[in-house]
Amino acid sequence: MAVFPRAVALVLVASACTSGGVASTSTVSPTDAASPVAPEPGGIVRTPSDPDYLVHLRGDATGRTWRGWEEVAFTNTDAAPLDLVWLRLWSNGIDGCDPKAISISDPSSGSLAAPTVGCTAVRVDLDAPLEPGARTSLRFDLRILVPSRNDRFGAAHGMSLLGTPLPTLAVHDDRGWHLDPFVAFGESFYSVVGSYRVTLDVPKDLATPTTGSTEGVRTAADREIRTFVAEDSRDFEWAAGAFRELTDRVGDTLVRVSYLPDLVGDQDAARMLGVARDAMTTFRDAFGPYPYPEVDVVLTAFRRYGGMEYPQLVFVNPKATYLTHELAHQWWFGIVGNDEYAEPWLDESLATWSMFLPIRPWLGCHDPSWPSPTARITNDMAYWSDHQQEYATIYRGGGCMFADLARRFGLDRIEEILAGYAESNRFDVARADDLIGAFDRAAAADLPDLDMAAYWSRWRVG
Repeated sequence: MAVFPRAVALVLVASACTSGGVASTSTVSPTDAASPVAPEPGGIVRTPSDPDYLVHLRGDATGRTWRGWEEVAFTNTDAAPLDLVWLRLWSNGIDGCDPKAISISDPSSGSLAAPTVGCTAVRVDLDAPLEPGARTSLRFDLRILVPSRNDRFGAAHGMSLLGTPLPTLAVHDDRGWHLDPFVAFGESFYSVVGSYRVTLDVPKDLATPTTGSTEGVRTAADREIRTFVAEDSRDFEWAAGAFRELTDRVGDTLVRVSYLPDLVGDQDAARMLGVARDAMTTFRDAFGPYPYPEVDVVLTAFRRYGGMEYPQLVFVNPKATYLTHELAHQWWFGIVGNDEYAEPWLDESLATWSMFLPIRPWLGCHDPSWPSPTARITNDMAYWSDHQQEYATIYRGGGCMFADLARRFGLDRIEEILAGYAESNRFDVARADDLIGAFDRAAAADLPDLDMAAYWSRWRVG
């Protein structure tokens, strides 16, 4: 999942042109953590699971202030009782605790502890332990205040962007609770898929492109009460502004581009709609069907980076490679999830190689120039946070590696391998072994003389 660096994009385009293409460390204390989850045969237990989020918010005329409530129901899939859960308030990470952009209060059950991890995590102690297989729900009041800044969670140029605005359940797996810190230059997000039903009560003239699709609209005086639904989604986002819209279709999927005419011209918006249509068609044919009825593109004017992806929604500057990169994330993070703090390369490196497919496939690449002896494609965000100048490694180095694999296997075969990987991990959470294993098995059948252990070592994977 990418806050896609603009400088990296320029280097990648140049690199691809010369190679045949174009352009967790847990912070929770041991006393807070539940018992380790015992892996099930053939899988990993992640709890809480099967979340259903129900949200009702009233927004002001700018789309910057939202007040209402949220309810989340979930199941304990662990073998032991669950006596607490954690909520992640991710976008508090931008400014920390003062002021808090996202605030929750007055839970219907359980008790809220003081926010921690830079006010991005709140522990909820349940009234009674939730037995294995049992289901419960929490409801609380919710307030969201969008800061004035040109960012994925911010208001600028007459629009409000609400990236990761809703409290979501943290994940507990065989590695414990995942309470990693927010990373401003990348992502730390990790979630299981769930269902969302979100109602936004807004002024009639305020457009709100969102994750999911519109279920219904009611009119009340000068306001509209819009209900959106999203199934098998890892999160829910939206934007607010006086947007114009352009639409097209790719099969059963509606493709919508929203833009402000004072910021993006009509011709550029139409061109981006064409790029989005072609990208969604290419990725569908290469990696498997897009399972959602809609994908939204909100055109922006970010200065520090080119775009940001969310489930069924991207915020992106009007440049083709930025858009194809973010739409590739609909497969690599959206359909196939991953722990972005522990293994950011799983989505970023794949999205970087994939972004060239709709334009001109990136086939072949020389080994990258490593910025340091410790830089590895598979480093986690803790490493990149301490070595931000090396962060492009997962883009340039990871994309280059997949371009080399594409040359070795051939384009049709690597698409087949990745489609199989996507199908095997559809709506699940993949780990490095899943992707590495897919290529190891393919190489055993197709390239028996290729020593894959040596190959991964040469590319600093693992």
